[in-house]
Amino acid sequence: MSERETKEFTTPGGLKLVVKTFLTGREVNEVLKKLFGAREISAQSDGSAAAKLPIATGIDRNVFLIEAAVVSFEGSAENILERILDLPAKEYTAILNEVKSLADGNF
Repeated sequence: MSERETKEFTTPGGLKLVVKTFLTGREVNEVLKKLFGAREISAQSDGSAAAKLPIATGIDRNVFLIEAAVVSFEGSAENILERILDLPAKEYTAILNEVKSLADGNF
């Protein structure tokens, strides 16, 4: 596969990120493994599956998606996640909405 296509995304506050235009199946699977790898599913008495997931699973999903999708933040690939997590909530939400669209339909 050739170099991955990326695009520039600008937050409402004018911060610039480079994000992937898509996630590969391998990347989606890696996020799913991180989210659910240690989880167990048990069967209900009627045979249906039941899983208990911590409420924080949604937060973990957000973090893993940012890690998988963002290539650079403000021109640097250093400590991307930590720098994004320290942003005002409005900026973080805009970034999260951008990267979540890459996983729509997958989880």
